[in-house]
Amino acid sequence: MSFKKLIFAVFAIALLSASFVSCSPNSVADEDSLYDLEQQGIEKDSVDPPTMG
Repeated sequence: MSFKKLIFAVFAIALLSASFVSCSPNSVADEDSLYDLEQQGIEKDSVDPPTMG
């Protein structure tokens, strides 16, 4: 009975710590250049479409 309570407590602490870490406001994606809105994209005239076949 004591072993089950110990395992339950360990999993509860692990679940709570994982939820606090995943909800943290600090994110790598905030500093990622992929989310930079200054870049407008690719001009359609500069792209050569592939040939069929």
